[in-house]
Amino acid sequence: MSRTRVVSALCTLAALMIGGAATADAPQKVSRIDGIGMLDYSRGPSDYAVGRWVKYHVTAHSDLGVNDDYTVTVMIGGEEHWWGEDCFWVETWTQVAGQPPTATATLMSFAVFDDSLPVQHMQLYMRKTISGVTATGEPEQQLYRRPVATLKSRDPVNEKVAWNVDSLGVESIDTVKGKLACRKVRIEQGVGTTSQSSDSTEYTELRENRTTFLNPSVPLTHIAREDIESGYTRKVWAIGHSKDAIGPFVLDRSHGVAALVDYGDHETPRLVPASVRHDLPARAGSTASRRRG
Repeated sequence: MSRTRVVSALCTLAALMIGGAATADAPQKVSRIDGIGMLDYSRGPSDYAVGRWVKYHVTAHSDLGVNDDYTVTVMIGGEEHWWGEDCFWVETWTQVAGQPPTATATLMSFAVFDDSLPVQHMQLYMRKTISGVTATGEPEQQLYRRPVATLKSRDPVNEKVAWNVDSLGVESIDTVKGKLACRKVRIEQGVGTTSQSSDSTEYTELRENRTTFLNPSVPLTHIAREDIESGYTRKVWAIGHSKDAIGPFVLDRSHGVAALVDYGDHETPRLVPASVRHDLPARAGSTASRRRG
């Protein structure tokens, strides 16, 4: 999907706009996904068994002619006690048609389940990441560090991202697992940024609307299907003349679908160190019940 990684909703929006990628006019295709934005943190970690996984097929098309076609698999790769916290590894595999597969892993604190706004604040609970291996084949772990600017700011994390959620009742949809009665939710997100040149001001906005179909039988994410629309707009005005702005005009629009492919247990991670591919001892007693879901 042009400019947007379909499965990493809020963090992607913030990264694109605040990080500056959205100022580039060339369309971009997905190559690597971090699936922490897919997980459903609202129900607690009851089904977060190590080795449990869920897979989606994502297709998307933008007005600029950029097509995406890939599968993404999200799994719980292990658990680790890190710097005094119980944490869990989320490993994500991305397979783009015609390209070698990629993988990434993120260590998340279990404290995310205690947050009333876990998706908006998920960056606060990231502890380590792995995106490759060393020359000796060992996973190359890196501490996750928040940008220096955010440490000096009193503003909440991702406070620039507008977020609206509406419940649309129950609807049955056809999936590879049969017809599922799903809770239908509409999620609207948007973020904008303003930049100035010597004689003009530009306001660029990225909006993403998702229609998500949720069913508790789908592990980890509870997403049976997700329909995504995104729009990228800009308006321009001479400095001091915002009332005479030109636009907004559309730079790009895209439409995509994330469809459930399969899910299961006992998958082996590719990046998470072998030493932590298990439940923590304090949580091991609940492993059997979590594997039953």
